[in-house]
Amino acid sequence: MQCVRAAAVGALVLCGLYGVADALNVWVALGVGAVALLAVWRYSWRGVTAVVLRVIGATLVAFLAMVGVALLLNVLLDLIHQIHPLRHLKVPIAVGLLIAMEAFALAAYWYLRRAGWEITWSALVAVELAALVVLAAPYVAGRLSSDTAQVADAHLVPSQLDVLIVTDGSPHRAEVKPPPSPALGEFNVTYSVGYAAGDQVRWTLLDGKDPAAALDAIAEGGQRPPQTGQPTARPEADHVLLLYVDGTPPVVVGNPAKLPNVTAREGEVERWRRVAKNVALQAGSRLPTFALLQTTAKQRLAHWKDFAPSNGPVSVQALGSQTAADAAVRLAIAAPTAQQDLALAMQYRPILLFDRRETAPRPLSIAALFNEKRVRLCHDQGVRTTCDEPSPDPQQLESGGTHLRLDLPEAEALHRLALGEAAAETTSAAKPTAETGAAAVATLPEGLPPTGTVAGGEDEGVASQSAIYVHPVSVSREGKELLYLDYWWYLPYNPVKLGGGALCGAGLVIAGITCHTHESDWEGITVVVDRTGKVPQPVAVQYAQHSSVVRYSWSLLREAWDGNREVEGRIAGVGDASQRPLAFVAVGSHASYPLPCNRCRQFPDPRLPEEPHLGDLSWSGNDTNACGKSSCLQMIPTHEGGRRPALWNGYDGSWGELHCFLTYYCDSGSPPKSPGNQRRYKHPTWFDGYAGTDWRFHDAPSAE
Repeated sequence: MQCVRAAAVGALVLCGLYGVADALNVWVALGVGAVALLAVWRYSWRGVTAVVLRVIGATLVAFLAMVGVALLLNVLLDLIHQIHPLRHLKVPIAVGLLIAMEAFALAAYWYLRRAGWEITWSALVAVELAALVVLAAPYVAGRLSSDTAQVADAHLVPSQLDVLIVTDGSPHRAEVKPPPSPALGEFNVTYSVGYAAGDQVRWTLLDGKDPAAALDAIAEGGQRPPQTGQPTARPEADHVLLLYVDGTPPVVVGNPAKLPNVTAREGEVERWRRVAKNVALQAGSRLPTFALLQTTAKQRLAHWKDFAPSNGPVSVQALGSQTAADAAVRLAIAAPTAQQDLALAMQYRPILLFDRRETAPRPLSIAALFNEKRVRLCHDQGVRTTCDEPSPDPQQLESGGTHLRLDLPEAEALHRLALGEAAAETTSAAKPTAETGAAAVATLPEGLPPTGTVAGGEDEGVASQSAIYVHPVSVSREGKELLYLDYWWYLPYNPVKLGGGALCGAGLVIAGITCHTHESDWEGITVVVDRTGKVPQPVAVQYAQHSSVVRYSWSLLREAWDGNREVEGRIAGVGDASQRPLAFVAVGSHASYPLPCNRCRQFPDPRLPEEPHLGDLSWSGNDTNACGKSSCLQMIPTHEGGRRPALWNGYDGSWGELHCFLTYYCDSGSPPKSPGNQRRYKHPTWFDGYAGTDWRFHDAPSAE
């Protein structure tokens, strides 16, 4: 019987060693095992030394045995999950704690008895050690790591804009149906329209909610009767003043870049500066002001350069907005160069390559989550939480003591959808048919809108369910004009399976320390583009890899990609792959790497293991044809000219829930916050280190 017990404990310890080695480090596992053996090797030790060594040995052996039990339990659950009715079966946290304490106490008791201790003392010490390790350790770690800062007062996310548009009074033909405007979708906007009469403004529309009504007021120009009163400035709103200097039509039919240039008028800068000053005096505050000129002439634009303290002139042709309302909102929420930035972001957007073993290999569209009412705002009030009804409006998000409860599509459905889309792309590439597309749509998870249902109806493709986001940041450095294209994508689940999930199941679970599994995951890379010369060129790519950001030079990456048969096989269906970076996404952890890997180590810290990232499942949005007109890539919500996050990007609560029992005993890590609250977003130029030219792209040595 003793041999059977010894064999059972030995098997569990070996499983525990594997779990620790895979989740942490092989040397850590070997060190733990060596110390445990050393603790019983010297039987000649006596007194306090012997007691201490026995306690250390019992703790380490019991810990490894407990990890082994958790590993075997997770394997059993994985098998059970393959049975469809039981795919959501999960061990409750309280039950997991009891299993862990029992496994730990029994293993410690066996160890101490084998070391010659009496039954009473062995049982007493084993129970105390189990309580100390399984119960006390997570509690202490939770208390030490808990955020004790005072919670900010509740406040709505930035989402309100007050737009003031002043024209020269020229009348225009009103368009029956203006083209759809992607910039007007999520913000709460009011429009006030007027025309300049000398240095003063006569307002013809005050605080309107309808952009079409604002366009009608602009079209009527000076023929529309003025209204009494002034625009109302909402205290929580951003404000912007747009001066339509050249009488540009409120709706441009066709491509704005093809509009003819308008010549300068004598004294125009001084006259419109006085107009802007009078509007600001009426508003009682300084207004961010933009002069919209219908010209691409550098000389005229240079003459207007010092018109406003912080905002230079904007070319109608370069901005690319088809309506005045769209132009005003874009200039309020994003940088004036946003249209050119988005064009470069499309050109250099990453090619996402998932591993087929990824649980849900598909970045989700945030707009789709809100439109389908999958997002609830929850208010944390001590140990009590109340949640609002789901809303399709991100304007209702409230920061300060809140978190989001997400009704996410099932991982299995998203996985099947990704596989179906990949198969459909392969089939359509060989023989495009209408049936191929229909088959892909038919596999959509229940509750998601059908492919191609994009606001405005123009952009068809995958945007309604799947999209990535970009935050362009312009930087002048050492005589160069650099554009940091900071890409972000949202993945619904972050299941880290290192060590078989042994440190993230029933047993010793310390959220964020032993367990990094959590709801939601925001990941991405940053592409650095040098646009000093006439033709912009990528110069580097910065990959987010766990808590580090690693910078790779573009020349080094191209050298590794070009001619690499394995890589070329992964991107064979992407026509513009030669100018775009590759992002191989690690299973579960979602760290991004430049090359595929099966038995991997983390590049910033090779001592730590990494999940595989073979890249054998291409995201459907990689195909430019499938994207439509930039539908797979969206600008991340900002305000104040792109300087601050807005809407869901400005929300400071967590994207998901931390599943805990008695506050500190959890079976998952803390969900992430919005990109706007993360370090890489706030400091896109920052990185931890370079991948030098002496670094070889290949699989890291195995831990075995």
